[in-house]
Amino acid sequence: MKVLGIETSTGSGSVAVLEGDKVLGEFFLNLGPTHSEKLLPMLDWLLKEVGVEKNEIEGIAVSKGPGSFTALRVGISTAKGLAFTLGIPVVGVSSLEVLARNLLFTPLYIYSLIDAKKKEVYAALFKYSDTNLNRITDDILISPDDICEMISERTIFIGNGALLYRDFLINSLGELALFCPSDINFPKASSCALIGSYMFKNGNKDDLSALAPQYLRKSEAEIYRDG
Repeated sequence: MKVLGIETSTGSGSVAVLEGDKVLGEFFLNLGPTHSEKLLPMLDWLLKEVGVEKNEIEGIAVSKGPGSFTALRVGISTAKGLAFTLGIPVVGVSSLEVLARNLLFTPLYIYSLIDAKKKEVYAALFKYSDTNLNRITDDILISPDDICEMISERTIFIGNGALLYRDFLINSLGELALFCPSDINFPKASSCALIGSYMFKNGNKDDLSALAPQYLRKSEAEIYRDG
């Protein structure tokens, strides 16, 4: 099954094409919030380079968040438009799980953190059992202070939230806090596509009209509207 992965939950963005468990190609950019301008050209270039026509894609996996409000809307709107046009299934994937997939088979806890602004992060805790990534918590909105109160074992922090609050976490947790090399702190479309491929194999897909970003917090416009 050929699956297209779309990942735009943060300032970085990527697209990938997967066939079975094989990544045919991936295009990654870390240029800030330019998804509305870059995403479709990235996709067109990638499909051309890997020799896959759009009508050969059999499913689309897209990061549904949490993350940047604007970036998520661009990615999900693109995925839904393609899925509708091609008549193929689409599935939304947690961007925090996508991040955790960057750390394969570590025996330690994995805490995925995405900057949520306002001195908060979107977060979820994971741990591998054998070769399976297990979710310990739901995706949540939390302060770094509250995270520190939850940590009692050595934990690897990953994501742009981990980069942002690295010094604070080290000062608060000492040797319990471990961090990743800078190059793997970004969610990747290939991981999103792989998770989506597993979901499709298990018969899971999202209703096209109901698929929406997972924000965990009201947008500024909603806050203003609600007074």
